[in-house]
Amino acid sequence: MKKIILLFAFTLLLFHSFTLNQALAKKKIIRRSGSGVVSTGTRLVIKPRLRSDRRALIVNFSNLGVVSSFSYELNYDSNGIPQGVAGTVTPKGEGNTQRELLFGTCSRNVCRYHTGISGMKFVVTSTLKSGLRVRKTFRVRV
Repeated sequence: MKKIILLFAFTLLLFHSFTLNQALAKKKIIRRSGSGVVSTGTRLVIKPRLRSDRRALIVNFSNLGVVSSFSYELNYDSNGIPQGVAGTVTPKGEGNTQRELLFGTCSRNVCRYHTGISGMKFVVTSTLKSGLRVRKTFRVRV
């Protein structure tokens, strides 16, 4: 009888672990238009990803040597109210930089995060040293 109970418990545990892993594997975090990463060697490389708690977008910018400047905008609705953040970067080298864009506001180390987020869009406009302007749009699903 103990063997049957142990076998049943083991089978149930095994089944549960497989279904849990499949559910996690199917989750898509960021949806991108096009290839998602611009990396031709002559353009700015942009790699956005959600923070693990899904309350911020972390964006890595690299190949900065080819741009004279770039700007970014993150727009979304929070419970039907338009929200967003914007910024401009003028790189001083060939390396890379990172930005963490919170979905909310912070004051005196106390953050209030937005809820009911929908329609998120991240847009980067870069001006190459050649004078060409390149615009890349990412749709983000939270």
